[in-house]
Amino acid sequence: MTVPGFNGVIDISHHNTVSSIARIKGAGIVAVIHKATEGVRLDWRDKEYPGRRKKFKDAGFLWGSYHFSSGDDPMVQFQNYVSYAEPTEDEVICLDFEPSSRGRNMTYEQMLEFVELAQEHFGRYPMIYGGSMLREVLRGITQSPLSQCPLWYARYFSAPVGVPPIWGAKTWTLWQYTDGNAGPQPQTVSGIGNCDRDTFNGTQAQLQQNWPFAAGQPFVGV
Repeated sequence: MTVPGFNGVIDISHHNTVSSIARIKGAGIVAVIHKATEGVRLDWRDKEYPGRRKKFKDAGFLWGSYHFSSGDDPMVQFQNYVSYAEPTEDEVICLDFEPSSRGRNMTYEQMLEFVELAQEHFGRYPMIYGGSMLREVLRGITQSPLSQCPLWYARYFSAPVGVPPIWGAKTWTLWQYTDGNAGPQPQTVSGIGNCDRDTFNGTQAQLQQNWPFAAGQPFVGV
C-alpha cells in the first residue's frame, strides 16, 4: 500500500545501526529525529546523539530531537533535554509521550508543564509524539493547550485513525506508521535497515518549507 503524505522521515536512537548516511539519503529520506534524553537520568542520555547530529546535518538532512518522558519532575526532565540536545532554531523539538521505561508514566498535567516550559524557553511549542497512551489520557478532552503542538502520531494501521479530538482527524503533522516490524510497508531504509518510519502530512516541498514547525500548529495537508 501507499501511505499518505511524503514518506521521507525516520526517527532513530542508539538502538539503530547507521551503516551509510549516503545510502539513507539515496533512499529518499530527508529528515531525521533522534532520541536525545530520557526522564531525568544523565546516564540514559543517548550517546550517539551528538555525533550523528553533526554528521546528518553536514550531509544536508533536516534534524530534530526528542525527549522520552517519565513520571519525574517535568522541569528537571526539560532541563535534562535542553542541556544535552541543545536544539537550535532549525531543529524540531519533541516530547515523546509513551509508557516509561522504568517507574511512573508522565501524567497529562506533567505533559502540560513540559510543553509550557518548552514554549517559554524556545518561543514555540514542541511536537508531541504519542499513540495509545496519548489517546487514553486525552479521552473525553476536547480542548487543551496541547492542540497548539504539532502532532506526531503513532498508529501501525493502514491509516492514522483515532487521532485525539483536540487535533482533529486530519490534523496531524507526522505519522509513525511502522516501527520497522509492525505496520504497513516499507519498513526498512537502505543504510540503516528496519527502523521507525514516518510520513509527513503534505509534500516534500511543504516539509522542507515548514520544518521545524516553529509556528506551533499541527499541519493540515493530505
